[in-house]
Amino acid sequence: MNPTIHYVDLYNVTSVQPSLLLAQVCIGLLNRRPDDSLSQQLRDMNSLDQYYANLSITWESNADTWLDQITAGTDPVIENISVDDLLLDCKRSHNVKGYIRYDYEDQKLVIPNLVTLAAVLDAALVDDDFLESFDEDLPMIFDATEEWSGFDAYDATEYMYENHIASTQGLMKSNPGFDSSTDPFNPELTKDMNAANVDFAVSNKMFNFFLTEGCIPLTREHELMKKIAAWEGFEKPTAVWGYDNTFSYVAGSKFEAETDCVNTLGQVASTGVPNLSFFGLAADPIEEEGVLVSNPFPKLTYDPDKTYISLLLGDRDNLRFVVERHLYWWQTRQELCSNPANWTQYNVTEENACFPLAWSLSPQLLNFAPQLISWWYDAFKSKGSDYFVLPPSGELYSYPGGFSDEDQIAYKSRMQKIAGLMDISGTVHWEFPVFSTWNKALSYFEKYAEDEEPGINGFHCVNVPYFEPILEIFGLEDTKVLNDKVVLFKSIEWRGGDGGPNAWAPADFAKKINNYEPGSIKSIYVTSDGGFTFTDLYELVGQLDMRKVVIVNQEQLVDLALQRHERA
Repeated sequence: MNPTIHYVDLYNVTSVQPSLLLAQVCIGLLNRRPDDSLSQQLRDMNSLDQYYANLSITWESNADTWLDQITAGTDPVIENISVDDLLLDCKRSHNVKGYIRYDYEDQKLVIPNLVTLAAVLDAALVDDDFLESFDEDLPMIFDATEEWSGFDAYDATEYMYENHIASTQGLMKSNPGFDSSTDPFNPELTKDMNAANVDFAVSNKMFNFFLTEGCIPLTREHELMKKIAAWEGFEKPTAVWGYDNTFSYVAGSKFEAETDCVNTLGQVASTGVPNLSFFGLAADPIEEEGVLVSNPFPKLTYDPDKTYISLLLGDRDNLRFVVERHLYWWQTRQELCSNPANWTQYNVTEENACFPLAWSLSPQLLNFAPQLISWWYDAFKSKGSDYFVLPPSGELYSYPGGFSDEDQIAYKSRMQKIAGLMDISGTVHWEFPVFSTWNKALSYFEKYAEDEEPGINGFHCVNVPYFEPILEIFGLEDTKVLNDKVVLFKSIEWRGGDGGPNAWAPADFAKKINNYEPGSIKSIYVTSDGGFTFTDLYELVGQLDMRKVVIVNQEQLVDLALQRHERA
């Protein structure tokens, strides 16, 4: 008997938010992982039922594509079910103890908290309009219309902290529908909450909330935020899933990294990513080295007459890029590598079509989507010239210079383990100098250099704001070597060709690279915030002078920098 994947199309309910929330909460409850022994037993019997949704509420929805990709060769039974069938399974499941009654229109502000309440009470989340269909099958175990009458976001978050935080396993922020782009101090609740990862919040019992002033010092919301972050049950530094867009600006949000909200936190950008409960159930976490193996690469000898560059493709700390835009970019990469004669407009040739390229990749996939990370590693074997690095700043989008010394040590330990599991040795590293200095980050880097064999030995440093130079630890140099083992790179951030800061046209950027001093070793961090498209990369490479410019991967760049340092 093959495993059964119950495929439910939620397209027709995405415009009816209470229906979508109910369906996603049910999927989260149904996709709960049993205890380890039972989970393995059911998987061995191919009888671990899984629920997978098509949500057409993301920018570039790839739900069908990913289901095809990860089930290739496994021949599962895929059963198309209706939303009504899903709700019937929900009512019948031993995972569901009852339902929570609420009123969507009156309690929209506290929807993130209600999702957590559903998770910890093992309950469906039922709006008043759907009560009749649930009353006959399940008991009501909490009436939020009564118990939370008049609650605002602070009240609901405080209630959950005081009564249920011990039953949760992590932190998540989900905007219930505020538009903070015009007036972040007084945002209007004009939208609906993005419900794509409600299933994940429920299956993993996340402490989900959203406080518009939670990161503003001297406010009562910030005091509550600090109490939540300090909860002893959360590993420090602590991951915050979702996304904090309370103070939005161009290409990001002021508190998105979370470290400048509370300095024990870092972000896992995941808003809008569907089916994480499915990916977390369908395979066990990757916990042993050797499961993931990077592509091999030759050792190079440093030539002072050459210019060496590494191209690091960013943004994949955000899981939406992993499952959406970058899947298309990978397909483009394969086409350009395989058929360079079809792309002469980019000066693509057999010699430069498959240049080494490092893609950042969130290590959160090791635990929460092992099938996805395995797929990416297998895909990269097809050409052999693609590699992985950790995104900013490693395990979490964070500013480790702002961590306490104790948390830096703990974070470094986790990073070293991740490096072994992912068979990589480099990471992009960001700091926001207003809140954490590069000098403080230097003490963090030095902790790696103290190890006999650092798992991470290449740090590609980028300032936030990105157009400000990093002067504190580099001065006018582009690299800094610590203890003859660890290399810090002052990365050049390239944001595409829309003409803004660090957004040079490919031809202009190629001219800059071609004119670098011989012997230069440069890390180039590529991000799409400034309008970058994947073919910009090929336009750039097609105009490089390959007689003197050598493109290498991250590991080679580190080795070349160490060779140059030894010769100096």
